[in-house]
This record gives sequence, structure tokens and C-alpha cells, in this order.
Amino acid sequence: MLLPSIYLRRLPHIAVVQTLLKSTPTQLTITSPYSTGSSNETQNEPSPVGVFKYAQVPNKSYIQIRGPDTPKFLNGLVTSKLLPHFIKKNLTTIETDKGKTTREDSNMEVPEFDMTKGNWGLYQENSSHGPYISRFAQYTALLNGKGKLITDCILYPYPILSNDENSMKYPSYLLELNASINGRIMDALENHKLTSKIKFENLSPKSVKTWDVSIQFQNIPQNAENPWIDNIITPTTMMKTPNDAIAFTHSVISTLFKGNEESIKAMYVERRTDDILQLDGSAPQLFRIITSHTVEDISKLFNTEAFPFQFSIEKVGISSFRHFRMQNGFIESTDDVSPETMLPLELNFDYLPNTVSANKGCYVGQELTARTFSTGILRKRLIPVKLTNVEALKKLPVTENGTGYIEVQMKGGSESAGSEDKTMAPNPFGTTPNTKKPRRRRPAGSLIAHEGEDGVVMMRTEHFASIFNPDGKDVGQFYIPIERDGVEEELVGVIPQRPYWLTQWKKDNL
Repeated sequence: MLLPSIYLRRLPHIAVVQTLLKSTPTQLTITSPYSTGSSNETQNEPSPVGVFKYAQVPNKSYIQIRGPDTPKFLNGLVTSKLLPHFIKKNLTTIETDKGKTTREDSNMEVPEFDMTKGNWGLYQENSSHGPYISRFAQYTALLNGKGKLITDCILYPYPILSNDENSMKYPSYLLELNASINGRIMDALENHKLTSKIKFENLSPKSVKTWDVSIQFQNIPQNAENPWIDNIITPTTMMKTPNDAIAFTHSVISTLFKGNEESIKAMYVERRTDDILQLDGSAPQLFRIITSHTVEDISKLFNTEAFPFQFSIEKVGISSFRHFRMQNGFIESTDDVSPETMLPLELNFDYLPNTVSANKGCYVGQELTARTFSTGILRKRLIPVKLTNVEALKKLPVTENGTGYIEVQMKGGSESAGSEDKTMAPNPFGTTPNTKKPRRRRPAGSLIAHEGEDGVVMMRTEHFASIFNPDGKDVGQFYIPIERDGVEEELVGVIPQRPYWLTQWKKDNL
């Protein structure tokens, strides 16, 4: 029995560019799921049911950056590596692989071309097939000089497809941000522009609309291969030239939105869920799609006829997608993380495909990030949690530091150093001894954000071994105290959930 899939023409594993060029698909071919192509097809398998969920995303702003120097300019600002040029290693450039990387090795599968000309897309540093070129967006980050996150962001090749020669003359991108931080990022771009041959401007909010989309194939066994892996994720990583990337991208958009291709202005294929797709055959593939402003309902553009099985369409609230992110330990924008309060690796950006480069050259915030890669010392990481008695959180006062983070305590947890209540001997001179008040217990972590009962906690890694051991002795031991006049009135339970990257973390740290 074949695995159920929407079936892209299967691509062979190719080691050389010439063979790859001959194998690049030009269009998607949809076949019946569970079909073996023989007359003895399995009849008792449950039919897949397609589910298309969507919501319009509010409060996003877009900065368009274009010009010959745009890739080089952005490469010096974001944490992703956007240029394939070999950078000589130094003390703040870390290569995580044991072997030495040469220029020939790193560029072997991507032919050289002039990256100052043509709207060619994005260079992606790593994949199972080596570096590649893509016209789908990249999830990345902007840091301050001390290596702390200003904001995460999505960088889109823009437009994703076009026949307009003027729009395809030079590299052109959209930087997606929360509207609340747009002004600060515009100032940063201006400060770093110097003599770079680029232009940047805010895209009119009336010119585009932003959508979150989830496409799922239900009734596929969890231990089966997820169809999205062979149909989009793997083929994307095999595109080695701009022409390959354009042909494949056109194939995907023409299949999913046949007849409405011109309405699709940019697309992000969610790559933070790659490991989740590997673990669950029916896990959905998420997309962030930018359309023209005239699109009132993106589901009307979706080509259900391309699929040989029933599809249901569900318009959901934006909170539905936020629940999904919280359940898997993802954050998004300044809605979740206040600027300059977290390190990117604390947020697990090192486990996300091409979000943080371990060996690129100089960029803003690189020094501390590279040092953390080098030493491996990271005392906190973000994990998903379930909250109980969540309504009680409304009783908490607004935090003084304005971050909105709420301390998580551990029952019977250790107190801060020097917190012992020591009894002083009587002073023979009759003066009152200078006694210090006991310090409060050191928190086990901080609740960073939540959507209902689904939340994310920045947890101290010293607790991971006991939390995620088979006996799970520390599970259920974490809580948020709700106090009045210094007395705990009630508790909000904090139950850690196993993050998808835990196996890799254990290999690296235990």
C-alpha cells in the first residue's frame, strides 16, 4: 500500500545540478490517495478528508526592500544566512559540524550567479540536500547589539511570481512585522543603509491582506509519512537555481489556487513544523499568505477540485492558529515576546530551519549568539505548557517591568542564595542587629504568553531531566501563585508538555 498523498511527481535524490535540472517538476499531479495503481487496491482504508482552515491576520505591516545590494544589506541585519559566499572563520564564527567546511563544499550544489540582478528569491543555507534557492519566505529574527531579540519576522521574496519586468529587475523582499514595531525597524534600516544601493518603504496596508491557512489530511495514520514532506518540503530543498525555484513555486500556487495565481503576492510555507510533520502523518501544513487587497475570502481562491477526496472549509478565529503555535512552543512577534528581553536560542531558534546561522559572517547581535553556539551554555529554553485554573490569571496585577511575563514557581523549589533566615546572637552593645529579610524563592521559569490553557514558559533547563524523564516526577510540581497581601489564595497549575526538539536537546546536553 502506498502512503496517502496528494502526490507530487517523485523527485530522485540527486547529487549533481545537471541531473536536478532535468528532474525539476513543472506541475503538480494529484492522484487518488491509497492508490497503488493496480486493480487490487486496498478497499478498507479510511478515505482521507481534507480540511482547509483559514483566518485573516490583523495588525501586520510590511516594509518593501529592493535594489542590487538588498541581499547583502539584509544579510548584515537578520540571523539567517542569505548569501552563499564563504566567510573566513574567526572567534565569533562557529561551525557546528565536526568536519571543516570549504568554499567548494558549501557552494557545490548552488551554481554561482549574479545576486545583485533579478528578483531571484532567497538563498537557504542548510537542508538534507544542501543549500538551495527558494521563493517561499523565511522565518528569521532581528537582534540588538547585545544579541537580544528585537522581533522575529518573516522575509518574503516579493512578488512571489510576476511577469512585470520592472518588479523582477532587482532583488526585492517584504519584511513582515507587527505594526507596533514598524517605526523602530524603519529607523534601524535607515541607520544601517549608508551607501547601500537599496530603497525601502512601507507597503500601504490597503494594498494587501494577510491570511493564516492550515491544510490537513485527516484519517492518515500517525505513523504514516506525512504527504506534505514529499510534496512540498523535500522538493523545495532541491531547487538549486532561480529558474528551478520559480518553476516549482508556480507549480504549487497553480495547483492550490488555480485560476487565481495573480492574487497571491507572497507565501510562507511554515517550516517550524518540519519535525512535527515527521512525527505525525496527519499533521497540518501551515501557510502565511499575502494576497491582493481585493481578496475578500481566501477560501474562494482554493482549488478543491485538485484533490480526489472531500474537502471541508472552515473559517476560524485568529486565536485558533495561536493555540496551535502555543501547543508546539512557538512564539510570534511582539504580541508574545517583548523586545530585548530574550535571546534567540532561548526561544529555540537554533532548532528551526535556517532561522539562525551558526557560521555566517558579521551581523547585528552576532557576537553573543556565536558565543552561545560555541559554549553550548544555555540555562533557559522555551517549552509548551498546559495551564489549569487559567481564569485566575486575570487576578494578577500588571507586571512592573512591562514585559507581561509571570513567574512560575516549583513546589518545594530552592530559594535564592543567601535566603536562609539566620538568627543573630544578642548584641552586647545594645544596638539592633542588621538582619536581612529572607529572599523569595528563585522561580523555575516565566510564563511568556498563553492563549487560554495553552501557553509557553521560559523554563530553567536544570529541570528538564526530571520533567521529561519517563517517571516525570516533577510534572505537576509547577504553579503560578495568586496572592493577596502576600498570602497565596489560589494556584494556576503549569504542566510542561514535551517539546518536539527534546530528543535532539538530550543528545546535545545529557
